[in-house]
Amino acid sequence: MNSVKARLGFPETRGRHGFLLVFIIDALGSGLFLPFSLLYFQVTAGFSLPTIGLTLTLATICTLPTTLVTGSLVDRFGARRMTAISQLIQAGGFIGYLFFVHTVPLMFIMVVLVTAGTRMFYAATATLIVELASPYERDRWFGFIGAIRNVGLGIGGFLAGFVLATNNPDIYRLLIGSCAVCYLVAGCLLLCLPEPQPASRKQETRAPYGQILRDHLFLKFLVSNVAFILCMLMLGTALPVYVTEAWHAPAWILGPALTLNSLLVIGCQTLIVRLLEPYRRTRTIGAAALVWCFSCCLFVLAPIVPGSFIIPYLFLAVVIHTLASLLYGPTVSALIADLSPSALRGRYLATYEFAWGIASALMPALFTTLYAVTPTLPWLILVGIVAVSGGSVLLLERGFAVHVVRGERREMEV
Repeated sequence: MNSVKARLGFPETRGRHGFLLVFIIDALGSGLFLPFSLLYFQVTAGFSLPTIGLTLTLATICTLPTTLVTGSLVDRFGARRMTAISQLIQAGGFIGYLFFVHTVPLMFIMVVLVTAGTRMFYAATATLIVELASPYERDRWFGFIGAIRNVGLGIGGFLAGFVLATNNPDIYRLLIGSCAVCYLVAGCLLLCLPEPQPASRKQETRAPYGQILRDHLFLKFLVSNVAFILCMLMLGTALPVYVTEAWHAPAWILGPALTLNSLLVIGCQTLIVRLLEPYRRTRTIGAAALVWCFSCCLFVLAPIVPGSFIIPYLFLAVVIHTLASLLYGPTVSALIADLSPSALRGRYLATYEFAWGIASALMPALFTTLYAVTPTLPWLILVGIVAVSGGSVLLLERGFAVHVVRGERREMEV
């Protein structure tokens, strides 16, 4: 591998460029749609925002089991095929947005299609990334794909911003058509690509999810990670309301703050993974918990910050919160991949994605309920549960095999 690439934390990508293109196209499609996912149905179909919001929430809840089902299908049919199917399902849903969303029931059906396809994608791609990576480069691959996704989301969001400024239904439909094309191209491209590891695909993968439920070490680790997932969701969910209402900061600052978050992921994720390679994964997760505790404390203290310091203080808090995410994200995915038996890897990683789905569904209600008591309460609660979860992960470390805690390369260096 090129020494400069290695020092910057980039994985070996020879023979994998087609798969990387798929990830970029998918992120571009997501970035195009996310900024106006509510407004599209209001502008083009005339539905009210409460109706749209309720429909999206119901679709989110109804599709939660899709993640677990996908895990089983990945173990049986392969991650590449299931990722391709997820892209084609999303393409079908977006085509439905163009031509069939005239009533609320039809909107619900199409939203279910798109949401189910999205859940399938994340459940399947976690295993696909493992298959693309060498055993000693899994952390690097998870970090690299995270950076790539942020690039695609950023480009898509930038282009979508021009569409939002027009408020023209025809332009909105053109953008939806572009999303459908992105997912269709990505799905077809995946179907044409060879299996990343054709010789290692196992067929004896009929073990039920009950086998995972008997893995008490994994379940304890999974429960400990829920707090970290909530932390990762807080910036997008809570920051806009907290900054403008509780903090009384200017609304325009949100865009640059969230953009800074994305730029840090794009520019620093692979390098941070490289710097963390000599250390135990569990210790890295513990360090992320400590950093999150610090950043949440900064958000707790934010309302008493003098007005002249609001903007630099916000950027500082976002940088520290993002740093914890950079430490945590690739590390936990690689740890779960090494913890799981190869024949059940799809189900193990899908179970982790299922925890993400549960946390995503609960986050709005949890935040608004705690925020109604006092605006700083959500951050205070996070400090407590993250501290407990970080300690729990460190206590669980002794139950993990050496290659799970250190990774293949780290184990060889011991």
